Amino acid sequence: MSRKHLTIAGFVALALVVIVSVLGWRFLSAAGYFTGIRQEIAATCRAIPAVPGPEDIQIDHERKLAFISGYDRRAVSAGAPGSDAIRGGIYVIDLSEPQEDWSLRPVTPNVPESFRPHGISLYKDENGVNRLFAVNHPAGGPETVEIFDIEEDGTLTHVHSVTSDAFISLNDVVAVGPESFYATNDHGTRNPLGQLLGDFTLMRNSTIVYFDGEKADVVADKVLYANGINVSEDGRLVYVASALGMSVYIYERDIETGKLLLQGAVRLGTGVDNIDIQPDGTLLIGAHPNIIAFLSHASDPEKHSPSQVVRLEPKEKRAGTIYLNFGEEISGISVAAGYGDVMLLGQVFEPEVLVCSQSRELRSY
Repeated sequence: MSRKHLTIAGFVALALVVIVSVLGWRFLSAAGYFTGIRQEIAATCRAIPAVPGPEDIQIDHERKLAFISGYDRRAVSAGAPGSDAIRGGIYVIDLSEPQEDWSLRPVTPNVPESFRPHGISLYKDENGVNRLFAVNHPAGGPETVEIFDIEEDGTLTHVHSVTSDAFISLNDVVAVGPESFYATNDHGTRNPLGQLLGDFTLMRNSTIVYFDGEKADVVADKVLYANGINVSEDGRLVYVASALGMSVYIYERDIETGKLLLQGAVRLGTGVDNIDIQPDGTLLIGAHPNIIAFLSHASDPEKHSPSQVVRLEPKEKRAGTIYLNFGEEISGISVAAGYGDVMLLGQVFEPEVLVCSQSRELRSY
């Protein structure tokens, strides 16, 4: 090889090193690797034994029931023999009972046969329709949203499954009608390597899909790792968590057409996950201050992942932390669902739900 070609090759190699270094620094920054946590923000908590991975929690405040979705994600990800047969479920806590008696009760029917629920949503209307919607990642099959009728005691009856080519990598769902819903695709491709590269390069290829009861269409795009989603009480605003964007996007919703118009974003500086809207309109958000630590925890339960709860108060236009733990009390938090003066905390992998006091003081971290 000539001196000229060696020089060119050297410049190309140097350019590649610089590009990879810059991309790596951007990803680590977005994932909270350089985030310093000065101190914990404590709450009075106690643990309720649960199934592995109680990832999402939705509370029916009228019936005083907490619905929880869960399955053993770590076992499925490991791909151990027989992992294809692992089935998750929906569980209920009767909040009308004394707190010391709160426990999980399974309410999942036998259909669908392969059921690994992720995000869930409750829907109720004046006509008596009472339903639960669940993102499902069935073994070996296309991703679906399952719709269930809820009986008086919380037991579920399967209505039907919704599939669509627009369902790429579903994460969360929010119901806006007896058959209609929004769902988030946290990636723009089904290919695992493509997803990894997309995360590393911080590609804004996540989408929000609207299903009107007949067909699903993308109604918002260019989101950086869309995660949790929820809708305001009047149905006019949709909130979407951008985990790697460390922000909550706020969309104005056309109730007639389902179309979304981006109003703005609230940067929270942490890896936001599921969004719970309390009766007073405030948002509780489970969050990962350090996503790199969360990824380590995903493969090794002995490695702790810091967990945070952020409260966003849209009317007052303010936000702050009300709970922050280094990962010893709860690791890999995914949701904080408010119920009066307490909140129920779920997590992605471990078999516990925490019941914690809910502080009204907003603090920085």
